[in-house]
This record gives sequence, structure tokens and C-alpha cells, in this order.
Amino acid sequence: MDHIKKQASSFLQDKYRSVRIALTDVTEAELLAEEATNGDECSPDARTMTKIAEASHGVDDYWRISDVLHRRS
Repeated sequence: MDHIKKQASSFLQDKYRSVRIALTDVTEAELLAEEATNGDECSPDARTMTKIAEASHGVDDYWRISDVLHRRS
């Protein structure tokens, strides 16, 4: 039963992210930065951190990621 709950939660989170990207001025990089700094005890995985690092090479995404980090500190 826990496996089904985790799958449903993951599915709903993915849909929420898609809707948020489509309907607001939020980029994938911002969502990843928010996910990485959400306050969970476990640290973000290497894949998420790599995507954030790659996105930060673009000027727009760099400023958006920086903004998320400043808001979360």
C-alpha cells in the first residue's frame, strides 16, 4: 500500500510542477532550486544538483536560482 501512495504522490507532484510551469512565470531551474532547498532532512540527489548547476550557466536561470536561494536563506 505504501508503494501505491508513493507512486500517486510522485504522479501528483509531477502534474503540479507541469501546471505551475505552464501557468506561471516559473522555470524548471527555479522548481529544482526550491526542491533542493525545501528543508527536508535528506539532501537533494546528485541528479537534481547537476541540473541546477547546468541551468545556472544561463543568465536568466542564474538570477532565478539566486533569487530562490536568497528567499530561502
